Amino acid sequence: MEGNNVTVFWTRAQLTAMREAVELTPQFEGRVEVRDAIRAALRPGYALRPLVLERSLAERFAGRLVTSDLPTALAKVRLLSAIRDVPVDGSKQSQTGSRAA
Repeated sequence: MEGNNVTVFWTRAQLTAMREAVELTPQFEGRVEVRDAIRAALRPGYALRPLVLERSLAERFAGRLVTSDLPTALAKVRLLSAIRDVPVDGSKQSQTGSRAA
């Protein structure tokens, strides 16, 4: 689905950990795209920028991601949180809802 992107804000340490984790992650469709996106985000001379992935690709990556250390685990939590925040149908989520006091 077009326009259904996941934006993840990772620290440089998390990006570095994820770059290494992608190499340990079992093969999945889109692995090369994820690897290239992480490498581009870490390119020297550029300001740290968020990683933007298509929702289905982000879900496949999160499902296959091998977490071997704390920075990778924290980065995976941020990725899962970013996936959760993107509506499935591409529409804007309503901000109304009940909150426990």
